[in-house]
Amino acid sequence: MGGGRMDFRQLRYFLHVAEMQSLSRAAALLRVAQPALSRQIKSLEEELGVPLLRRHGWGVTPTPAGQVLMNHARQVLKEVSAARDAVLAYQSEPSGTLSFGVPSSLSKVLLPGLAVRFRQRAPKVRLHLVDGFSATIHEWLVQGHLDLAVLYETKTTDGLVSSPLLEEEMVLIGPAGRLAGQDSVSLAAVADHDLILPARPHRLRLLLDQAFAEHGLSCEPVIEVDALSALVELVRIGEAYTLLPHSSVHELLLSGDLSAAAVAPPIRRSLVLARPQARVPTPASEALEREVVDFIRTQAATLGWDVRHRIPDVEEIA
Repeated sequence: MGGGRMDFRQLRYFLHVAEMQSLSRAAALLRVAQPALSRQIKSLEEELGVPLLRRHGWGVTPTPAGQVLMNHARQVLKEVSAARDAVLAYQSEPSGTLSFGVPSSLSKVLLPGLAVRFRQRAPKVRLHLVDGFSATIHEWLVQGHLDLAVLYETKTTDGLVSSPLLEEEMVLIGPAGRLAGQDSVSLAAVADHDLILPARPHRLRLLLDQAFAEHGLSCEPVIEVDALSALVELVRIGEAYTLLPHSSVHELLLSGDLSAAAVAPPIRRSLVLARPQARVPTPASEALEREVVDFIRTQAATLGWDVRHRIPDVEEIA
């Protein structure tokens, strides 16, 4: 590398150009004159001694070397932003940006209410909320892309600090009225139903596979669907049944669009609240942890969450 002059501004400029694949659009977003932006990119290429962008009539694309620099630039700029937020967080009121992830099955019931409450409590903190497969959320958390997340409890907690959050039971979910009047359904009877489930290695599917296997049963769904909204809609229109926690379809059960019955013996999943071990807690992140715990407590009775002796005191996780 030339004289070691590469700076954060150059990295930011390059990343915007490479991601937008356009010097003109990046210049407009960055509010920089396009010739000045071109000079910065050219200077960076000369310093590194390799072309970073391929120029086309319609725009630019990163070269293989440019792709490598993009990956590093994202991480470097994220760390710089995190360092800035960590320092600014010690102002009189929590501030900065926090990213929080949850499994898709909790997204609708947890994220909107939590966002409203936390914005009232810490208006200067900008929340970035995401959902996805629990395995994906776990990976993003370990990689430092998330500050805090709700995860399925597993034995693999390397690089994370976690606290027990809640337990909930899976219930058999069917079309409207189909399970009315049934207090519970045996696991053997559940296995005889046509089921729609996520595909392996979705954590919910692995949990269900283990539960069936422990009782000498097997379960092969008639349809595998990894999108929660599509899965629930297929059940609603009468295609089959599924197994989900009550909280995932709470509103549809209240409205009568779906019906549910408990499963015996019960299948439980445990969830934890986790953060990267290497990330130093800030007043903002601690405030978010407290708000998550408080929100879970207030919604527990309504959503069938078992929080007895599982949520630590606020001081314990702060």
